[in-house]
Parts: sequence; structure tokens; C-alpha cells
Amino acid sequence: MKFVVAMLSHETNMFSSVKTELRHFKERELCYGEEMFTAFKGTKTGIGGVMDAAKANDIELIPTVAANAMPSGLVTADAYHTLKGKILDGIKAAGAVDGFVGILHGSMAVEGVGNAEGDFLRDVRRALGSQVPVVCTLDLHATVTKLMIESCDAIFGFNTNPHVDSYERAVEAVNAAVAISKGKIKPAMALRKPAMMPPTINMRTTEGPMVKIFERAYKIERDPLVVNVNVAGGFPFMDTEEAGFSIVVITDNDRELAEKYAQQLCDFAWSVRREFLKPLTPVPEAVRRAMEAKEGPVILADVADNPGGGGSGDGTVVLKALLDMGARNVGFALIKDPEAVDKAIKAGVGGTVTMMIGGKTDKFHGSPVKITGRVRTITDGTFIHKGPMSTGSKGEVGRSVVLTVNGVELIVSELKMAPNDPEIFRRHGIEPTEKKILVVKSRGHFRAGYEPFAKEIIEVDAPGVASPNLKQFPYKHVRRPIFPLDDI
Repeated sequence: MKFVVAMLSHETNMFSSVKTELRHFKERELCYGEEMFTAFKGTKTGIGGVMDAAKANDIELIPTVAANAMPSGLVTADAYHTLKGKILDGIKAAGAVDGFVGILHGSMAVEGVGNAEGDFLRDVRRALGSQVPVVCTLDLHATVTKLMIESCDAIFGFNTNPHVDSYERAVEAVNAAVAISKGKIKPAMALRKPAMMPPTINMRTTEGPMVKIFERAYKIERDPLVVNVNVAGGFPFMDTEEAGFSIVVITDNDRELAEKYAQQLCDFAWSVRREFLKPLTPVPEAVRRAMEAKEGPVILADVADNPGGGGSGDGTVVLKALLDMGARNVGFALIKDPEAVDKAIKAGVGGTVTMMIGGKTDKFHGSPVKITGRVRTITDGTFIHKGPMSTGSKGEVGRSVVLTVNGVELIVSELKMAPNDPEIFRRHGIEPTEKKILVVKSRGHFRAGYEPFAKEIIEVDAPGVASPNLKQFPYKHVRRPIFPLDDI
């Protein structure tokens, strides 16, 4: 058997002013053809899962493109059509194939296109014809659309948040494509979208409403006629008509059963919608609590400036509060500021710099803060993920430095990144377990790596384009009424 594989992944925050260009994919993850095998071999990632499942099934893999950019604003039409074009060219060059596996996000938005995954899958389907299985994996925060469902045979969304099962879902997708190709199953999919677009802050799959929903999903999956149940919380910064929560049930050639189960799970999700709302702690109170804690590390999560949700990564409100309140023994990850990095490198290790830092991307994440700090370390910003997410893959934040500013050890980088793996601290000479306070610009994925040693986690109500306070955003296209924008 011969399968084509591609990855095209971006989580688009349509309220971000930073457009996502081809260079942003190059900065994070972009490789072509055989480069994919070198980059992902032995990793617990989606592509790693496809590779291992293909080997187990004696499948020849045809690699095309692996593209993944940090969440940010609209993907430019040029970037999207360039990447999609290369994937379609790869499909054409492959000739007759037995299947296609796509590693997608599900909440990519493109200039002039809108929801991109449906457009992408439709063109893949046209290129391959109706008889070749087209399957894909999706993020738990996918915005599942009718066009996506119409354009592929099966989808396999993550079951975990933090997302530690990308590898397993990819293996599942390959195995399903094999079964479809051999005529062992004939998928029938049903999509339901309750009128809810909850913030992602309380979508964890270890506590809260998602646990209850997934428990019911797993019970449905015990029916031998059910192939898979997908629960997608959605990404609330996608200002599109089909934004929000989704349920997809896949059965083996029984659409009526799929529709029944999808409606049941949709109704239950709607019944627990208010449990997704969660209060945050004001910045001064959060810093005070962390400083007064008997032991650490206490994690201050700057959820609104989460680069993993489209935040700029250079928000300064939490940093300013720490400095103003005299916090000590703090590790801070991170502030994106290429200009500051350049000045610090010129000063050299041991040098002292005085400059304005952060708050330079937009007006939503605080103003630049004047600091005087000593340059402690300089690195190339490259490290290997050792935590539960993306294990074995490379992380990269560009050239980076650690500035010691009074009691704060501040990582400043050229590129933004949600510091979800504690290895980012260790790469910069900071042992996270020894800090009283750790600041991470992340919404929730950090918990997989930090919860084992954190004494307390405080989610901070700082400003930013990834804030869970959704009513502050100027939505124009989401369907209304919808919870929680509307009190229904």
C-alpha cells in the first residue's frame, strides 16, 4: 500500500494584528519531502505516529510538506496557497495511492478563504478522487465545519488537553485508512454544533466539564458499530460562522446511529456549558499570593498572552507587577523582544543593560517596561522537548538571553513560544523546581510538564488577545445567539 502524508497546521487568532506569513512556518516547523522523515523519526508527534503506523502496516509513505506555525493572526493567502500547492503537487507526483493522512489543526483561517481545513481537504479529495480514503487528525480546539466532514472519510481529534495524544491519534488515523482502503469499514459521520463557544481556559481533560463529556463519548465508543467519537471544544478566537464546540460521531455504515449519538452528546455538552466559565485572579493579588506562599514553585500563568493561543508573547503587565512589588527568586518565560536580545548579546555575559523591554507588538499586552539587568546567559534558543507533549521534537525560540533584573531571571527571545516544557528554563540555566515563582505565558498546555512539581498554579487576569474574557472582543461573523457571548 502507498499513502501520502502531509502536515498543515496553524491555530489562527483572528484578533491578532500579526499576519502569519511563510516565514513564520519556517521559524517553527517547515520541511519538504524526505526531510519530514529525518525531522520526526522517533518523536511522539503526529508525523511520528504516521511513520510508525505506516511501518507496522507495511505502507510506503509519500512525504509532501510538514508545516506548522505558532498561533497568530490570519494566514496570508500567499503562504497558504504556496503550502497547499506543494502538497497537491506531491499528490499528483505520487501517482496511484491507497490513502491520504493529514495532520491538521482545524482552526486555521486564511485571507480570502476563511476556515482553511475544509478548503484544503476538498482540494485533496478532488486530487485523489472519491475512492481513495482521506483521513486526518485534528486538535481538540478544532473548528469543525460541514465542508471538512463532506471532504474526508474520517477525522480523529485529540482526546487530551494538554495534548499528549497526537501520536496515538495519528496511529489511529492510519489504521482507519487501511481498514477503509481494504473495505473493512465504511465510515458514516454525523456533525453537531451546539450554540456554544466556550473559552479554552476550562477545557482540561483531567478535571471540569470536558471530563464529563469525554466519559460519555468513551461510553458511546464501546458500541461495536462506532468507529470514533470526536469532541472538539473549538477555538473562540476564530471569528467565523461555524466557530465553537463540535461533536462528530463516526459509525461503520450506520448514519442514523451516528446522528443519534451525536445529538445525545451535543445535548449533554449544552447542559454543562456554564461549567466552562472560570474566574481569573487579578495581577496584583496573584503576585502577592505567590510571594506569600510558604513554598514554591508557584506558577503564574499569563493566559491572555499565551503564544499558543495567538498572544504576542511580549506582554509586560505581570513583569511590571513583579518588579514593582519586589518579588524574588522568579523565573520568567518569556518575553519576545529581538531588539532587546541584540542589545544584550552585544553587552555580553556579565554585562549590564538598561532598556525598554516588551510591549512592542501591539497595544493589547501592556506598555514597554524600563529595566536594568545583568546578562546572565546567551543561547541559540534550541532545546529538545522532554515532557509529555511533543516528546523528542525540537523547540526553538531564536537567539535568547537571560537577564537578571533584581530578583527576576527573565528569558528574552527573538521568537515567541508558549513555554509548555520546563526544558526551556533548563536550556537557559534556570532550574524551574528551585524557583519560588515561575511565570509562564501559556493557557493550559504547561500543566502537563509543570503540575508534577508545582505547589500552586494561579491563572492571572492580565490583558491580551488570548484572554478567556470573550465579551471584550469585537466579533462580527460568529453565529448568534451563542454562549457565552449571549446569555442563553
